[in-house]
Amino acid sequence: MPKRAVLFTDRQPIPFLKINCLRNCKTYQARKPLWFYNTSLKFFLNKPMLADVVFEIQGTTVPAHRAILVARCEVMAAMFNGNYMEAKSVLIPVYGVSKETFLSFLEYLYTDSCCPAGIFQAMCLLICAEMYQVSRLQHICELFIITQLQSMPSRELASMNLDIVDLLKKAKFHHSDCLSTWLLHFIATNYLIFSQKPEFQDLSVEERSFVEKHRWPSNMYLKQLAEYRKYIHSRKCRCLVM
Repeated sequence: MPKRAVLFTDRQPIPFLKINCLRNCKTYQARKPLWFYNTSLKFFLNKPMLADVVFEIQGTTVPAHRAILVARCEVMAAMFNGNYMEAKSVLIPVYGVSKETFLSFLEYLYTDSCCPAGIFQAMCLLICAEMYQVSRLQHICELFIITQLQSMPSRELASMNLDIVDLLKKAKFHHSDCLSTWLLHFIATNYLIFSQKPEFQDLSVEERSFVEKHRWPSNMYLKQLAEYRKYIHSRKCRCLVM
């Protein structure tokens, strides 16, 4: 049996046969199509390549891949593996969400990331996540909404068209306890802004009671502030330095 030539280095010896093998492997890999190297599942998002299911939304179709959906979403896993119509059907209608929202939902399933365009879009995505019971996405949307509202200056809060009470009611209805609790505190701590808006009257008795109890500025603070200002204006003090 002929001896193999060995390349000596400062580490472990590397046989020439192994090097040739690596070269052959690289040559073989170079012949593979471009999509083979794309490790991100986002490449397959809304693409018909290898798709085995099609969602029908608002008169348009969105191709998808069952294996990814089943691995990422328990509701879809039950839907495709159980005794349901979707298990044997290729075309599946989707109701209750827009195409843009559903594509954002699929983007999260494929890439484990999402980037809502704004608070309204994040709320729509949160509702979709609750529909399919993807709790992590729901929490991400909650955090996005909270961060966006928290970063707004008072002037922008006063002028924005977003109905904060409607947002609160949607959060409660779709079991977003973290967001609904935070929104109540947010309304209370910005009482002077939101109490002037017409939707403030849509708060329930329980919600209104909570807001009045935790409001800021409180009635006591406003009363003390008024008394202090009255005291300052009533004094006819001259500056001691002058």
